[in-house]
Amino acid sequence: MKKAHRQPRPKAHRLPAPLTSADYLLRLARLQEEMARETTEAVVVTPCTSFRYLTGLALHRSERLIALVAPAKGKPAIICPAFERERLRTNPLTDDVRTWTETEDPYLVVRDFLVERGVNPEELAMEETTEFRTVWGLRRVLDHAAFPSAARAFAACRMRKSPAELNHMRAAIRLTHDALRGAVSVLRPGLRESEFAAAVTKALSERGGEEPWVLAQFGPTASVPHALGGARKLPRAGAVLCDYGAAFRGYQSDITRTFHFGRPTPEFEKVRSLVRGAHDAALAAVRPGVTCESVDAAARRHIVEAGYGEFFIHRTGHGIGLDVHEEPYIVNGNGVLLEPGMTFTIEPGIYLPGKFGVRWENDCLCTEHGGEVLVGDLLEDPLAEAV
Repeated sequence: MKKAHRQPRPKAHRLPAPLTSADYLLRLARLQEEMARETTEAVVVTPCTSFRYLTGLALHRSERLIALVAPAKGKPAIICPAFERERLRTNPLTDDVRTWTETEDPYLVVRDFLVERGVNPEELAMEETTEFRTVWGLRRVLDHAAFPSAARAFAACRMRKSPAELNHMRAAIRLTHDALRGAVSVLRPGLRESEFAAAVTKALSERGGEEPWVLAQFGPTASVPHALGGARKLPRAGAVLCDYGAAFRGYQSDITRTFHFGRPTPEFEKVRSLVRGAHDAALAAVRPGVTCESVDAAARRHIVEAGYGEFFIHRTGHGIGLDVHEEPYIVNGNGVLLEPGMTFTIEPGIYLPGKFGVRWENDCLCTEHGGEVLVGDLLEDPLAEAV
């Protein structure tokens, strides 16, 4: 009688300490410094990752206004429905929580706070992802408001990660590596992409991953980046691409591994080696003061010189932190200079239509001395390292 497959136990890792009130107050101070540089007198932030960055609260937007209003000087306030007061007053940033009832106009509460603080409506900025209905609501009650974007100020704060943030990211990446190492043992001929994705998702959740996501692609499906795989069955030998991740206390991981189930073809080995070389070339180009586009160019040059340039059809990477995709973007045309503490993916790829695709992705850090793969370049061959 065949024994039922048993998933290996998740590895135990020492978890980082949670962020403290001091961490959030420091973030507010940094944002206020950036606001002062732009003569912004206040910024409105509704629930999003920047709201969580400042308050520690992971909330969802709805038609009921919840907003952090942060002046360039002094204490910010949170405006929320009266029934949400107890939930929001436990935030580590401010004890000024102002409420509105279901029959009141919440935008008048925002206006009154701005008047109290002497904020000029013409110098009121909005977090860049704010919904139009919020902007429209404020426009009703504020004369002469232009609502410029605070995107640059938030990017300047969030692109450079603190040691505590990096520890949270490392925890997310460790559990992500462990999950694939544990899940690849389910691979067998005839397994569907959707079944493999489900196994990796389960492994991520079992290891404490928040909101896990998985893109599993076999063979020709992998030749289209981000194709929605699901139905294709794994043959006796074929390429397997797994792009997957999860969060730890909000901080994201994003890893891609491409490997071969069964004996690889010479063409697959050649392409995989080229992609790995492009990844390493990009990582070697990382150092403070270089542009994001120069890192992209290093990866692209490696693939172009090998004659596969037309098959590298996306940017080399994107920033990562509380969002899976955030600043800085590692792409041609982006002249942003790298600084110590910036985190981003390096993920070159080659996609051969109708055959297979290979992508190799790590979450990386710019340090004082150059580029570093967070948690090390684990999972060289997930099948060989399966536990």
